[in-house]
Amino acid sequence: MQARTHAAHAAHGLTLVELLVVMTVTAVLLHGATLSFSTWLQRQHLLGISAQFNADLQTLRAAAVTRHRMLRLTFQDTPAGTCYFLHSGDADACRCSANPQAEPQVSCIAGTELLRAALVPGSRRIRLQSNVASLRVDPRHGTFTPTGSIDVSATDGSSALRHIVNILGRVRTCAPGPQFTGYSAC
Repeated sequence: MQARTHAAHAAHGLTLVELLVVMTVTAVLLHGATLSFSTWLQRQHLLGISAQFNADLQTLRAAAVTRHRMLRLTFQDTPAGTCYFLHSGDADACRCSANPQAEPQVSCIAGTELLRAALVPGSRRIRLQSNVASLRVDPRHGTFTPTGSIDVSATDGSSALRHIVNILGRVRTCAPGPQFTGYSAC
C-alpha cells in the first residue's frame, strides 16, 4: 500500500521532458501570435496612410477650386522615405528634406504657397510610389492633369493599395497584388 501512495505522489510533478514540450509549444504559439500582430499592425499603417492620402487629394481639389488657383501634389523621394506636398507653383518649386524621426522640412521658392506636407517614412516598412512626379489641379474645372496611379505598399510586397486618379479628380482604390480584404483587384 505504501508503494501505491508513493507512486501517486510522484505522478503529480512534471518531468523535464514534459516541461520542455510545454515551453516549446508555448514559444511556437507566441511566435505565431507575434507574426500575426506584426502583419495586422503593418496593414493598419498602410490603411491609415492610404486614407490620409485620399483625404489630401480631396483637400487639394477643394482648395484649388475655392482659391481659384492652380495647385499641385508633388512627390519626392528622400533617404528617409517618400515626401509628398500640396503647393502652388511649378512642380519643382518645393524641395523636401527629412529624417525618419522628424516631420518633413519643405522649402519653396518665393511666391509658392505650401498647403501641406507629409512624409511616408521608410522606417514603417511602407513606401509610396507614383507613376507621375506631380499632379496639377485646374481651378476652373477641378480636373487633374496628368492622371496617375499611386501605390501605397508594404516594402516586403505582402500588401498594397493603388489609388487611381482620373481626370475628374475621382479616386478609385484597388489592390494590385495579393488579395486585400475589402478592396477589389486592379
